[in-house]
Amino acid sequence: MLQKLREKTSGWIAIVIIGILVVPFAFFGVTDYFSAPSETWVAKVGEAEISQQEFQRRFEEYRAQMRQMLGDRYDGAMLERPETRQALLDRLVDEELLRQSASSQGAIIPPAALAKEIAAIPAFQVGGKFSADQYRLLLSGQNMSPRDFEQRMLRDLEVRVLPEQIENSAFATSADVDGYLALRDQRRDLRFLVLEAPELSTEALQDADVVAFHARSTDRYLSEETVSIEYLLLESAKLEVPTVADDATLQQRYDEAKSRFVEPEQRLASHILIKTAVDADADSQRLAQERAQALVVEARADNVDFAALARENSEDAGSKSAGGDLGWLERGLTDPAFETALFSLEVNAISEPIKSADGWHVILLRERRAEKSKQFADVRDELQREFLETERERRFSDLSGEMVDAIYRDPTSLQMAAKGLGLEVQKIGPFSRLGGADPISSNPKVIETAFSPTVLSERNVSEPVDIGDNRYLALKVVDHQPAVPIPLADIRAQVEAELRQEMRAKQANERAQTLFDRLEAGETLAAIATELSLEVQEAMDLGRTGVAVDAAISTVAFTLQHPGKDAVASSQVTLGGDRHALLQVIAVRPGKPGDTEGEQRAALRDQLAQAFGGAESQAYITALRKQIVVELAPERM
Repeated sequence: MLQKLREKTSGWIAIVIIGILVVPFAFFGVTDYFSAPSETWVAKVGEAEISQQEFQRRFEEYRAQMRQMLGDRYDGAMLERPETRQALLDRLVDEELLRQSASSQGAIIPPAALAKEIAAIPAFQVGGKFSADQYRLLLSGQNMSPRDFEQRMLRDLEVRVLPEQIENSAFATSADVDGYLALRDQRRDLRFLVLEAPELSTEALQDADVVAFHARSTDRYLSEETVSIEYLLLESAKLEVPTVADDATLQQRYDEAKSRFVEPEQRLASHILIKTAVDADADSQRLAQERAQALVVEARADNVDFAALARENSEDAGSKSAGGDLGWLERGLTDPAFETALFSLEVNAISEPIKSADGWHVILLRERRAEKSKQFADVRDELQREFLETERERRFSDLSGEMVDAIYRDPTSLQMAAKGLGLEVQKIGPFSRLGGADPISSNPKVIETAFSPTVLSERNVSEPVDIGDNRYLALKVVDHQPAVPIPLADIRAQVEAELRQEMRAKQANERAQTLFDRLEAGETLAAIATELSLEVQEAMDLGRTGVAVDAAISTVAFTLQHPGKDAVASSQVTLGGDRHALLQVIAVRPGKPGDTEGEQRAALRDQLAQAFGGAESQAYITALRKQIVVELAPERM
């Protein structure tokens, strides 16, 4: 659809736009338009600026990439979050830092390296080799010249050159591998006491406490942001198209596609295969041929059951159990030599041994079906269905183009487009970012479009959106209700329930802290367990990936210091559901690096080197941010 919009910016529409622009320039002059330029960069790296246009282009590329990657799981609202846009801006800043650093250090991308990089892209290859024609064809389909693409590729290489050099220079020593294995395969002995969550309080809550809890938790109690929209829906299935086509039109289509209505000659065949390896020597080939020749003689004898002969001798696993039956075959489906022999046989004849890539074949032709052409009368109904469907597609394509034109002429309203297309402006809403209950407001692309910043802020008609099933929809937001705090009176029961949960969590945390303080003061875990009528649990010889205990306990256990000679390492662990645990590590045994050898050890060494290289590359970028002044303007994103 964006392509269609671009196409509309040429011709008479462009002339009209230029004519409109001439008027203000004539009255006020060119100077007034540029006398007070405003800043349009979203980030400034040293003296270089990252423009709003560049950010938006990269953002749209990222959006398309995520949509393709996630498919039905794609969530457009996720991409509109400030943190997502900030992450992309940080990435663009890092790229500019690396580009400037590469330039200052004299890192140059030679033309040969650029050409090699482009030639290695599979999309530009035909038969595994770079194709200049394919290269130009794909770029033209993206409205991009080779020069533009090469400039982009060059900038990408300039960004990658230093990190790749840093990462390629990283290495890991045998001591690094031993240290990693000693940590990775470490085993620990634990004992722990699980403290269950206390019961929820049933005491009456003070009104002041409820009001205060609601006041400090307003972010949790917001109404859903909603929009109401007007929309036009163009549906291929509902277009009026001719219900019949005249015979002259159908006859023309038949004549143009006559080859489609020919049933090719078919042959019902069986075979016996004597396999040979692709690289078999001459003696092996000769022995296989002689064996096949003997089977020909045997098969041609009177009253011989070819199927039984195939089951006994054939080496084709796919057809052996079926007596060598290959079914009905057409030309173009088998090895050329096999096909030539098969289509030269008479019915019930047996071929001489035929060599193919698989080995030597003995072929039996069992039946033959001659080529048969379907007459016009036989396929008239099929041609009519195809004609009507083609007309529907053509009509749909024309109207979708007219929809783009109409919106381009008047992006403030759907009325002109509706009148020109003979469609009705429909209304729906309000619905939230989670969607509504009907097929339109629950469509992910409709939700994404309705809540997109440009449609919400400018209140213009959106570009037509392909919502699937040959349907295009253009929409305009007519009402937007931002999220606002919900009054306490409307959700008092919910607020009170969550306040009780908070009180329980606080009580559970305070109890766990008190017990942990006693443990740290020297009281034993067994004594605390006896007081609470609980049981101390143990996990001996636990590894990092062990599942014998709660994941939270295991994670904390492997962060504690090694216990001393006469002491243990202790910690309080927060579990789910307001549960806690008191944990002690009583023994630590390092892994044994010598147990990992050979290729596994070499692969691990490579992985560590890559990890070190990645960390060093990121540290280099961090250092550049301290050397080069970076200014951000996230409000312009």
